[in-house]
Amino acid sequence: MALPSVEEHTRATIRELFSFILAQGHTEYLGESVSQLQHSLQSALQAQQDNCDDETVLAALMHDVGRFIPAADKMPKLIAPDGSYIGRASHDILGERYLRQLGFSEKVCQLVGSHVTAKRYLCAAENGYWESLSLSSKRTLEYQGGRFTPEQVKEAENDPWLQEKLAVRRYDDLAKNPDAMTPPLEAYQEMAYKCLLESRSFINLNSRTYALPTKPTVVVCIDGFDPSYLRHGISTGTLPHLASLMEKGFSTTAKSAMPSITNPNNVSIVTGVPPSVHGIAGNTVLDRATGEEVSISDATHLRTETILSLLSRHGVRVAAVTAKEKLRQILGHQLHGAICFSAQKAKSCKLSQETDLDIETWMGRATPDQYSPDLSLFVMDAGVKLLDENRADFLYLTLSDWVQHKYAPGEKEADTFMTQLDVSIGRLLELGARVAITGDHGMASKTKPDGTPNVVYLQDELEARFGKGSARVICPIADPLVKHHGSFGAFVRVYVSSEYKESISEMIKYCATLEHVDVSLSATDAAERFELPLDLEGDFVVTSGRDSVIGSCRKDHDIGSLGGLRLRSHGGIAEQDVPLILSCPVQDGAAAAERKWRNFDVFDLVLNW
Repeated sequence: MALPSVEEHTRATIRELFSFILAQGHTEYLGESVSQLQHSLQSALQAQQDNCDDETVLAALMHDVGRFIPAADKMPKLIAPDGSYIGRASHDILGERYLRQLGFSEKVCQLVGSHVTAKRYLCAAENGYWESLSLSSKRTLEYQGGRFTPEQVKEAENDPWLQEKLAVRRYDDLAKNPDAMTPPLEAYQEMAYKCLLESRSFINLNSRTYALPTKPTVVVCIDGFDPSYLRHGISTGTLPHLASLMEKGFSTTAKSAMPSITNPNNVSIVTGVPPSVHGIAGNTVLDRATGEEVSISDATHLRTETILSLLSRHGVRVAAVTAKEKLRQILGHQLHGAICFSAQKAKSCKLSQETDLDIETWMGRATPDQYSPDLSLFVMDAGVKLLDENRADFLYLTLSDWVQHKYAPGEKEADTFMTQLDVSIGRLLELGARVAITGDHGMASKTKPDGTPNVVYLQDELEARFGKGSARVICPIADPLVKHHGSFGAFVRVYVSSEYKESISEMIKYCATLEHVDVSLSATDAAERFELPLDLEGDFVVTSGRDSVIGSCRKDHDIGSLGGLRLRSHGGIAEQDVPLILSCPVQDGAAAAERKWRNFDVFDLVLNW
């Protein structure tokens, strides 16, 4: 059963689509003796009379949709040598793309997108077909690529929908009778609604399929959710709701993406793929063109759509609430009409695009201190309020790791914070939500026995060995929240100066000999092992072990920003383990038990399992 919001959005989508078709009215159809609307309706009727399925009937009805949607005005006009207008370039491809964005089935989209290529196929493969075409259709063929070559004909014959595509083409050819009687456009409206609603029951992104939610659904990303916090809370009885979920639902330990830091993992979670696909490989990256370090705080580097934006486009009321402002624009990418705000900027964020109500006023509380547990608790309270007021169907709540950076499991501050999170999770469950919980990365102590930070200053080490200016070390964990970690993480990228490029292999080997270094890998090896975009890598990558971090130069890091507390951080292989929890049992327990889960499988888990 579809969500009411999805049903309502689907009906509104069909009304708008049909308004575009109806607006054609009696406009001329490319010099033929019928109007564009008559042509569309006659095509659909031909398909019905051939007892075609609903998808083929709708494809016949909408095969020219690329001519009259608003985007068609941006396509170049096709003008014959005599100056007459004979159509729009690529209207078939434009129509296919438009219908796919609306959520129509792949069959409908391909049949609409192929009615021009079907004509090209028939002109090459069927004797007498070209002669049967109208003068207008013959003229447009010249601008549409002409007849297929023998190789193209052979390739087309492997298409499982070839016959349906050719049928739609024939209906197009026959739909030019000025005296034909047809049902009105509204006769197809319910058919279109049912077809679209069915195809909108799932979405496809990055070679993965996700069912649309059928009840309120929440995904919580607990920043810095090392499994040790969960184990401690369960053992002490301070996390009753999480304990209940682990007993009655599904739980396992998953691996995060690399580097195990905030931006790459939050983006992996909302896209369902590793950084090699989505393109966000750090909180900070080096712009090779300018030599400047760039903080990633928007979707400029994002290479794919998000699951959130696709759900929203299919009518699901989406809310993305983040503790950190740096994630808001990334999570809000293409989220039109959805709720998206950060706790960090609650005073300046609006609840929605349709209201001037700011988040502070709506929540009835001030913007929390960014260096406090309340930043995360604000997000959880906002999620509860959104559900309670029935403002969203699918919520993504992503928190801050301020507490985890400062306090280990068992310390009072950490235990209090985790207990408060557990209470909020309980409220989400009480409101009837299906809840999934994971983390973006783990967390570990990075100190020596005396309590001082255990740091390898890698750029200093490289310059001491190979010469001043030989290499530059970039710490991708770096972000504006320096009090969390002092820009110390367990993963760095090394960029070698041009005059030292021949020493890269030697540098990689040298780094591997340094105390506390875990792995030292070439860019190619790192991209393959850690599923990273090779074009964004440095010359090589170095990671440290669980009890240490890597910095660049001693002078570039302010240990004083840690506030005198012990350094706890993440970024490396050792911090990839995070809990993955679902509030109900999975459908196939055996398969779930055997699967090697990643934190970016959480949307798959909550929507499909």
